[in-house]
Amino acid sequence: MKKFISKVQNLHFFPSIKDLITKNHHFQALKTSISLSSPFLTDQTYALFIKSGNILDTFLATSLISHFANVGDFFRSRRFLFDTHCPDTFAFNALLSGYAQFHRNCFELYSIMLSDYGLLPDRYTLSSLIKSCDCLDEIRVTHVICVKLGFNFSGFIVSGLINKYGKFGCVKSAEKCFEECLNLDSVVCTSMINGFVWNFEFDKGIDVFRKMRKLGFELNEFCLTAVVGALNDVNKGKIIHGFAHKLGLVCDGSRHLSNVIMNMYARCGCRFDARKVFDEICHPDVVSWTTRIGVASDGGEALEVFNFLHSSNFEANELTIVNVLSAVEDPKLLDVVRQVHSLCHKVGYLSATSVSNALISVYGKCGVMDEARRVFDDIAFRDSISWNSLIGGYSENGLLSSVLTVLSRMRGLGIQPDQYTLASVLGAVDGTDYAVLVMQMHSYLIKSGLISDSSMRSCLISSYGKCDSLDCAKTVLSEVQEVNVGLLKVMAAAAITAGSPADALESFKSTMLVCSEIDGDVLSIVLKACSVLTNLGQGKAIHSLVLKSGHGSDMFVETAIVDFYCKCGCIADARKLFLNISSRNLAAWNAMIMGFAQHGCYNEVLALFVKMTELRIQPDEITYLGILQSCCHAGLVNEAQLHLNSMYQLHGILPCLEHYASMVDLLGRVGLVKDAKLVIDQMPLIPDAHVWQSLLSACNNCGNLEIGEVAARELLKLQPDNDSAYILLSNLYAKTHDWDTVRKLRREMKEKSIFKEPGSSWTEIGGSMSQFLADDVSHPESEKIYFYLRTLSELMPPPSEKEEDCFPSVDCM
Repeated sequence: MKKFISKVQNLHFFPSIKDLITKNHHFQALKTSISLSSPFLTDQTYALFIKSGNILDTFLATSLISHFANVGDFFRSRRFLFDTHCPDTFAFNALLSGYAQFHRNCFELYSIMLSDYGLLPDRYTLSSLIKSCDCLDEIRVTHVICVKLGFNFSGFIVSGLINKYGKFGCVKSAEKCFEECLNLDSVVCTSMINGFVWNFEFDKGIDVFRKMRKLGFELNEFCLTAVVGALNDVNKGKIIHGFAHKLGLVCDGSRHLSNVIMNMYARCGCRFDARKVFDEICHPDVVSWTTRIGVASDGGEALEVFNFLHSSNFEANELTIVNVLSAVEDPKLLDVVRQVHSLCHKVGYLSATSVSNALISVYGKCGVMDEARRVFDDIAFRDSISWNSLIGGYSENGLLSSVLTVLSRMRGLGIQPDQYTLASVLGAVDGTDYAVLVMQMHSYLIKSGLISDSSMRSCLISSYGKCDSLDCAKTVLSEVQEVNVGLLKVMAAAAITAGSPADALESFKSTMLVCSEIDGDVLSIVLKACSVLTNLGQGKAIHSLVLKSGHGSDMFVETAIVDFYCKCGCIADARKLFLNISSRNLAAWNAMIMGFAQHGCYNEVLALFVKMTELRIQPDEITYLGILQSCCHAGLVNEAQLHLNSMYQLHGILPCLEHYASMVDLLGRVGLVKDAKLVIDQMPLIPDAHVWQSLLSACNNCGNLEIGEVAARELLKLQPDNDSAYILLSNLYAKTHDWDTVRKLRREMKEKSIFKEPGSSWTEIGGSMSQFLADDVSHPESEKIYFYLRTLSELMPPPSEKEEDCFPSVDCM
């Protein structure tokens, strides 16, 4: 009795329980202790309850079990279950529900319920059993139990089975459950839609939604959330958005549904609509803000939204940081990116590999690969995206050797490259020196089976084009059983890159046979081919096709048309089209400026440039390249120097090698070869082959042997097999009548197997393009062509003895 009194006194902090116990109301005292959420207090009260000779009945036991099971205290909940006098199905269901909630296996307890207590399960028992299944075999066993007990027609049970089958990727079993259900309702249909969406069978999910509407089921936020996840068509998405508005489920309704609709618009590329949905959400959560950052118009806006979020003390998450970093593409935002990196260090976001991967990617876009590499080296658990981000960064910055080093290390660790890795490697290839590497990659793709991937074939064709191996690119295309428009588009682009625009036109004709509807990308590519060929008739036909196909308002196509007419010498037509462009972007301005520059129209170029600045259109490197080229054609040295200096002073643009090459070319044209050499010596960049070749050409025109020898020597260091270096230097020696050195250069070329690239020309007759190389006999009418050529040769005067040992001069041209 003394111990009993002491335990009661321990409850003096809870007078209501103390009063109940002293009055022998132990049942009410035990029930009250549950509401106070104090396990220790419940233990003491329960001990007094038992000592007083009370028996735990099923009603009170179920309350106790449910309370402790819901907070994960399974020790106490199991004790109360097995202390219960004759526990029933409800008591077991309370514990099974807690097990399912905390992902604990229910089968052992279910077995005890059946074998030890002889209780029959109900639908709530089976529902908990379904929720606790961790693998496909367990859900199949549970399904069999449901069928045996006759619950397989219950919508409540069927929805759970469909959910589990869907999550385990067994869509056919989920679909079978759905078809056999006799009591379809909105819950079952929503589960089936989710199952299809999780397994990327979006069309079937939409079909189930249509069936729901036909059957007249009520549309709720869960159903609409499921179907929106299945949509990749923005028009259908807008219809669902309309339903949600009509039912009052957006704005002040379901924030979750609003977030899903916003994400759908983002997925379909409708950023404006996504931002509009965000503006209608009264109390956005972290998911809302994260999606809003993802639909920002550019990196600057994404950073502004994030700054507002951070200054409002709104807690972000790893996905928020990833969206912010993914939006940044402008190197000018590098300092802000570093601040976000510092925040990640401070808050601890770098423990998430996805954040580190995003940092690697953005540092690659900003061109600071040293910092990207440091982030990569600090990752504790790298995944395939980590490796691909680093390789992609090196690839974007043209660092092929680093790409191959990382790839080798990756394979050395037993990590096999996927299609994204290989796409980055192939993307870094640029130049004929890497044709063997592309062939090796081609071989690996065949061995690994990745060659069946259309994107891999596209990368191969593009890389072969960069290596001037167009025959290999054609081989890749010929091995495809069903050629699609995308591959033909890549083939046309590769042909232009490889310097074979005629093949690009042939690819376009093949595209027209495969698909009657063509997109703006194809038209832009084929217009570029016509520009290179200066084929005015074919280009005009393409222009007509652009207008007929409704692509006349496509900015990229309009820019390509302007460029085409400029290249073909129709500068007036180009200007007229340029003025009619509805929304002129920077590319259109650059095309027109380059067109005027090629025709030596400096005043027109300057007028366009002034107009650009008045409209607050920021020029870029190409804009200034066109200005410098116009100065070059007009021989305006002082003006060119002024523009070169203003690039960084007015617009923060650092001159690149092409700008300095134009300056060297200009000074060479006006005979200031020494000044051109001085520009090269003082430029902050290491001169490339193009710069030295421009100087060598200038020396050849001016007859400056001393500087010409320096230029040729530097050019051959960079490109030992450059045939034009030998030819220009030989012509320079020929001008000084140094025939011995001319013969020496000719012998050296023969010994090194360096031959002048054969000249080629093409002509269009009857809509068919014919291309000719030197000594080419592949044309079907070659005999007739060479007959007339021999006739013309007989009419030409024979060369002198001295001219036989040197390359032909171009002074008379």
